[in-house]
Amino acid sequence: MRKFTLIISLIAVILVSYSCGNRKNAADYDGMIDSIRRAEVAKELLKPTSDDPVVAFFDTLAIKSVPMKYSVEFVEYLPQLTKVPTTFNSRFDYESNIALYAVKLPSYKDYHMVLLAEKVDSATTTLYLCTMNQEYVLVDRLCLYEQKIEERDGRLGLMRQEYYVTSKYEVTLVSYFRAEDDEKESEAAACRYVVNKEGNFEEVIIEL
Repeated sequence: MRKFTLIISLIAVILVSYSCGNRKNAADYDGMIDSIRRAEVAKELLKPTSDDPVVAFFDTLAIKSVPMKYSVEFVEYLPQLTKVPTTFNSRFDYESNIALYAVKLPSYKDYHMVLLAEKVDSATTTLYLCTMNQEYVLVDRLCLYEQKIEERDGRLGLMRQEYYVTSKYEVTLVSYFRAEDDEKESEAAACRYVVNKEGNFEEVIIEL
């Protein structure tokens, strides 16, 4: 539409000029119009190319609200999370042979926030909270949930970590341990993290 308006305006100028005694021939005016058309084409070619495919992928992700906390159902079924194309695994500092799933969270300050799930196997999932810059490059990653066999105080057992994340991304992590000969698990440790101005997770003292 803009191009059409420009050409119409030029023709009007040409007609006015002609009526005022400007006797340029038709070839001169054709050349002027061709120059304008070439300038318009050049302007089109200088426009930004299509979106970065990584940014386009993240823009398609669902957004999960915060606060959020651990639940068995969420960890098992990963509702709202989308499979990450393996070619984008490097954005999370992973090799391409790892199965990853992601969902966006509300942004915090200048950082994109992403909940990332690593499917270790069909029955084991690890969850991470990730901060990413405006180009969706990983800044930092904090493990929210995991289960693993480990030894504590000379006893082998199952360690499980749960999480609670506030709307300001204050993250509380609580780990539980159950040895092979224990009837039930017991709380082993608790810690808290915040996102600092550099986008990294920084541990802070838990105020009682």
